[in-house]
Amino acid sequence: MEQDICDVTLWLIEKHSLSRVRIWIDRHYTQFGRKLADLTVVASPSHPARLTDAAHEAFLALGYTIADTGADTYAHPSCFGHHSKHDVLRAYGRIEAAVRASRATN
Repeated sequence: MEQDICDVTLWLIEKHSLSRVRIWIDRHYTQFGRKLADLTVVASPSHPARLTDAAHEAFLALGYTIADTGADTYAHPSCFGHHSKHDVLRAYGRIEAAVRASRATN
């Protein structure tokens, strides 16, 4: 999951020409694997809801389910590392391909 969070973060930064973005992910204590309670993109651009929608679509394309049952949650760590341009390009290609494939099947 950590790799997916970093890849989606790098994809958003590259796709929207941003300098920095954080994805806030909430999980229920009973959720494991590819299950999330909610996610929000924390940034200071003019359209943060658009970024959250894009991140939501990306995580769904990667096979995650997002469902808030109202139970207690905890925040999953965000992506804070420094990445090479190679990492950025790899992440962008991976997430872009997943989103395109998901759109083609829906």
